[in-house]
Amino acid sequence: MDHLHRFPKGKALDIATGYGRNAFFLAEQGYDVEGMDISEEAVRFCNAEGLRRKLSFVARQRDLEKGLFVKEAGYALISCFYYLDRKIIPEIQTALSLGGVVIYETFLIDQHEQFGKPSRKAFCWRHNELLQSFSGFRVLYYNEGMIFPSPDALQENIREAPCSEGRWVAQLVAEKVN
Repeated sequence: MDHLHRFPKGKALDIATGYGRNAFFLAEQGYDVEGMDISEEAVRFCNAEGLRRKLSFVARQRDLEKGLFVKEAGYALISCFYYLDRKIIPEIQTALSLGGVVIYETFLIDQHEQFGKPSRKAFCWRHNELLQSFSGFRVLYYNEGMIFPSPDALQENIREAPCSEGRWVAQLVAEKVN
């Protein structure tokens, strides 16, 4: 939310949308949002909730391990929270329009080493790996470290915040410049 003023308006893609927390927020800010998630239940919930709220939002069921299936640039904004499959990074880069922004946040290797979660190291970025994965982009914000959930997130029992005492993450906001 701190960087919202920097994001170009238009079409947005929320990868691994889950129950739509970030996608709904973007739609409420005027984005035309597409969400992708493997969970049929989550997609059903998101589509019903998007209709109920009268938001410009549609969720699609997609096994992201098979790819995003986005072949050309067209998104002003792409967000990905708490999902990591390194194979889709080139697709994210291609799917963003020139001047488009990627917002990425997920676990850092320290999370696995300190808490044992996620259970597989492959689901965690190594130090500086997220930053290096978008080396051709203009970095607007980058952070690696321990973050703590807001009181609102704890009250809402946010599914993406499995460690109420804090979690180790890598965070990136970057603009496609070429």
